[in-house]
Amino acid sequence: MPVIVKGIQSVEDAMTAIGAGAAGIYVSNHGGRQLNGGPASFDVLHDIALAVNHRVPIIFDSGVRRGSHVFKALANGADLVALARPVIYGLALGGAQGVTSVINHLNDELLIDMQLAGTKTIEDVKQAKLLRH
Repeated sequence: MPVIVKGIQSVEDAMTAIGAGAAGIYVSNHGGRQLNGGPASFDVLHDIALAVNHRVPIIFDSGVRRGSHVFKALANGADLVALARPVIYGLALGGAQGVTSVINHLNDELLIDMQLAGTKTIEDVKQAKLLRH
């Protein structure tokens, strides 16, 4: 059975998971609210993606609220971007239509960011280079 390991926060975590046969890794600070001062998932994503070098898919979450967050995660090495809180809020406030509205808004934001960056496809976004500071 394929296993995707969630909670990856370092290159070492990623290599351990891959070495143990993980089918994918999930860069997330799942439970990050319990340990104050841990690294932000976005801050470790780029280095993890470089080390993983496409050996397994990388799923990213943690704090994804806008289309620009999706764009930045993809440009920093994520293969997939997951989010829950905005979708749950949409569900709580508007049911199925609320969820649809949240997803449509997120998609619209992502498309605007892609246009502003000169990227036409998600694969173009994955090839984009972001400035690190």
